[in-house]
Amino acid sequence: MEIFGYVVIGIVGALLLFMILRTVFTRPKKLETSDYVAQEINLEEVTAHLVGAIQYETITMSDNSQDGSKFLAYQEYLESIYPLTMARAEKTLINKYAVIYKVKGSDESLLPVAVLAHQDVVPADEDGWECEPFSGEIKDGYIYGRGSQDMKSQMIVALDGMETLLRSGKELKRTVLFCFGHDEELRGTEGASCISEHLLSQGVRLEYVIDEGGTILDGSIIGINKKIALIGTCEKGYADFKLEVEKDGGHSSTPRRKTSVNTLVSAINRIEKHPVRPTWVKPVKDMFKALAPYMNPAFKFVLVNRDIFSPILKPLLCLISPFTNCLMRTTSATTQLKGASTPNTLPGVASANVNCRINIDETVESTLAHLQKLAGKNVKISIEEGYINPSPVSDIDSNAYAMLEKTIKEVYSEFLVAPYPFIAASDAKYYYKLTNNVYRFTPFEKTVEDANRIHGLNERIEIAQLVAGTRFFVRLFENTCC
Repeated sequence: MEIFGYVVIGIVGALLLFMILRTVFTRPKKLETSDYVAQEINLEEVTAHLVGAIQYETITMSDNSQDGSKFLAYQEYLESIYPLTMARAEKTLINKYAVIYKVKGSDESLLPVAVLAHQDVVPADEDGWECEPFSGEIKDGYIYGRGSQDMKSQMIVALDGMETLLRSGKELKRTVLFCFGHDEELRGTEGASCISEHLLSQGVRLEYVIDEGGTILDGSIIGINKKIALIGTCEKGYADFKLEVEKDGGHSSTPRRKTSVNTLVSAINRIEKHPVRPTWVKPVKDMFKALAPYMNPAFKFVLVNRDIFSPILKPLLCLISPFTNCLMRTTSATTQLKGASTPNTLPGVASANVNCRINIDETVESTLAHLQKLAGKNVKISIEEGYINPSPVSDIDSNAYAMLEKTIKEVYSEFLVAPYPFIAASDAKYYYKLTNNVYRFTPFEKTVEDANRIHGLNERIEIAQLVAGTRFFVRLFENTCC
């Protein structure tokens, strides 16, 4: 028995030593030297450009048969404020209102890059706004208006970056395609999807794609005393599931023991209490691998030895914050409920919509099976139209990713950079047929409060952020296209 005890102690000691050494030898990358000099940006000009852009009410149309002249007018505005870029650009309208501006480079042997943005914005009711939502009003150092964050600001700084580059006399060697859809808020099927199909039909291959999505956040929640710039290398899938229960209706004065509403609510409760299990998908593992060297000792020890601590760590990350929970698993949220049309009626049919954001390595079908198992045989579940499986995961060992990381570190010198799975949806998902290098990054710092204004009241962007955003695109074009 004593020998067995010594063996156990020896194994535990060896494992602990291995874990300590593994942590000690996980070190930050060596800093690379750079010749970067920050470009002078005309803040007054880029501010005026965004203010003007917000004033075009390019609200997403419910279908492409509607009058989309507002998008054509918005394009005319862009063409008027970027004379150098547009003088070199070849314009192609796609499906009436989406557009490609092709700014040709001098070296046709280089694959072009695609800079994505969407022209459309969600509706904005004036009630509750501090400023008229399509005024672009400037107040206390912010530009207010629908689209100020999502995402006319990124479109404007990208175009200002190109205009600034050309104004400086730099030669563009690689062709840049500015691809602007017009229905991203309705999943991009009439805009971005059609653009990518057009490019595919022309035999186009891309060096990389950059779209909205990655974010800048405070690293303190994972033991890092710096800000972190996250590059989205993939995005979760999207699906709405309709849950429906049919039972005899009647008058509410004589309720049955199990009504359609009772059965439906019970099913929803089971779904909420038993979420999909968390998993270590590749982009999450890549994220923690990139960030672990910069964590405080305790966080670093746990994350470097993630495989050993996994049974505890996975559920813990799901509890730390909504953000880390979304990274670790497929999420579901009940967003709509429908019962009787009058308050004293037992509905014959009760229904609900459950919106799911599907994790990498899972599918719409596997999510349906999970929901159906929990809901039970008395609940009919169907998949609503417009669903999409998770995207592929982009290459983080490519030169394109290295140049994007380099650009971020140059412009935001104190930031750490890491890949991650984008937890929402973007137009970028349609471009994997054209390249393996599809990335999502939004070059603006924002508070949690301001991030929560997206699609909500008083959407705004801090004017000072437009300088860094424009510098980011200038430097990205210098690093990858000149």
